[in-house]
Amino acid sequence: MSINYVKGNLFRLAAKPATEPVYLAHACNCLGVWGGGIAAEFRRQFQSTYKVYHEHCLKYKSDPSELLGTALIIPADRKDSGYVSGTGDKLSVVCLFTSVMGGESPEEIAKYTELAMQDLKTQLSQTTTQYVLAMPKINAGIFGVPWSLTERALTAVGVPCTVYEL
Repeated sequence: MSINYVKGNLFRLAAKPATEPVYLAHACNCLGVWGGGIAAEFRRQFQSTYKVYHEHCLKYKSDPSELLGTALIIPADRKDSGYVSGTGDKLSVVCLFTSVMGGESPEEIAKYTELAMQDLKTQLSQTTTQYVLAMPKINAGIFGVPWSLTERALTAVGVPCTVYEL
């Protein structure tokens, strides 16, 4: 299985010195809003990435569903409160577009998760061979997707990742 489970705070990973790129991923809606759940914490920690995400979503305002199943990699900025010297220059936030705004069925969200992870895998294969990919139990909060469905989607793509649980 390509998933490693860790008890702890995902954002503490961003505070450790890194020798390889670190990608912190989370499931995102397609409307440009990080208003609740783990997304709100990403917004607090990495304000610059929120701005890029929000502007990216605005490009799809006429049909936000076009973002479904895609991934957006956004490098952290030195001005972000979550930026830590030694990691920050290697740290990026990954937006996995898995739901327009939570109205899809759990099965649909899991399908879009698999597609977004495949997109991320393609993007990462073009830039780096060694990296750390970490995420919370995506989709399980506000989107209400049973973890077993998301876990199956992640496993199907085969991208090694660490899932943080509190």
